Amino acid sequence: MSEWIEEQGVVVNADDAWATVRMQRQSTCGSCSARSGCGNGVLSEVLGRRVLELRLANVHGLRPGDRVTLGIRDRALVSGALAMYLLPLFGLIAAPALLGVLLPGLSEGWLVVAGIGGFASGLMVVRRWLRTQGQRFEPVLLGCEPARLSPAQVAGVGGLSRPDS
Repeated sequence: MSEWIEEQGVVVNADDAWATVRMQRQSTCGSCSARSGCGNGVLSEVLGRRVLELRLANVHGLRPGDRVTLGIRDRALVSGALAMYLLPLFGLIAAPALLGVLLPGLSEGWLVVAGIGGFASGLMVVRRWLRTQGQRFEPVLLGCEPARLSPAQVAGVGGLSRPDS
């Protein structure tokens, strides 16, 4: 596994402080042999490809039309995904289990309420944890190719595909 997860985009707006980069979300479903029976493949066909816009600090003097490569460390992405999935799931299971041990005669309705509360608590813990991580999950500019398009052409760019796909 490489150290960075990379994505390419086009700068659509830039000033001295900020640059807006437009990217089209990529999917690997086109190369998978199980795409017809996969829920992710069906969902991506129904929803289509979404365009994503990110706002970056413009410390590198980006201009509209510049093609950029953004990256996020793969370990940050994996740890963030694990936290997003596992902490709420842990709360969903642990809260009713603990309440059931402490109050053995409790009805199922209260255990369901405890599960919902544990799930919500897990989400709040994840939210607080993500706020403490600061720049760890922010994309980093890995490369830039100067603009070949005029600013009027850049305004019409709806998304990009990776040149290597």
